[in-house]
Amino acid sequence: GRLHHDQDAGLSGLDENAWTNLRAHIREQAESTATVPSDSTVVLERFRDELGDWMLVVHCPLGAAVLTPWALAIEAAARERFGDEVRAWASNDGIVISVPDLDEAPGAELLPTDAESVREWVTDEVFGSALFAARFRESAARALLLPRRDPGRRTPLWRQRQRAAQLLQVASRHRDFPIILETMRECLEDVFDLASLTELLDGLASRRIHLVVSD
Repeated sequence: GRLHHDQDAGLSGLDENAWTNLRAHIREQAESTATVPSDSTVVLERFRDELGDWMLVVHCPLGAAVLTPWALAIEAAARERFGDEVRAWASNDGIVISVPDLDEAPGAELLPTDAESVREWVTDEVFGSALFAARFRESAARALLLPRRDPGRRTPLWRQRQRAAQLLQVASRHRDFPIILETMRECLEDVFDLASLTELLDGLASRRIHLVVSD
């Protein structure tokens, strides 16, 4: 009914074929999990794959910038309980979590909702990542910490990476080094949207945002 109302109101800009596909997509989701995810409802779907391992899908339409850091925290938290066998991948509309075969079905306990703990996990995971190294190289170049030997010639990319890696190796011993702090800020605020993730986690913790488990 709401879809027809919005269509009649001319708010969407979608043609009839697009509306048909959208209605079918939402109907299939409702038939599969009984609940359609939204900005106020997160759906956790779980099932076994062909090998008997558990697969969990977090349906949440908030985008990869919010879900990717949450996936990093999910992996880090699960690693403390199950070792390195848990994997989590994020996309724009959800997170897929692979869990080894367990006697009892895993559930909401796999999803950390304490914002401070999640921030610590994400910070630790990002610090040694390729994303951090790339952003550090850009920040160091802007700060003129990677000067060219010959200003008139372009430095090869492999050489830039080598110099940046050497600088990062030294700077990483000092977490309060300004370029380290700026790089981390870029990763958490520009690449990721940690502020919106914090809002989501606070909403889940306070039950303002509902978490529905579907088998």
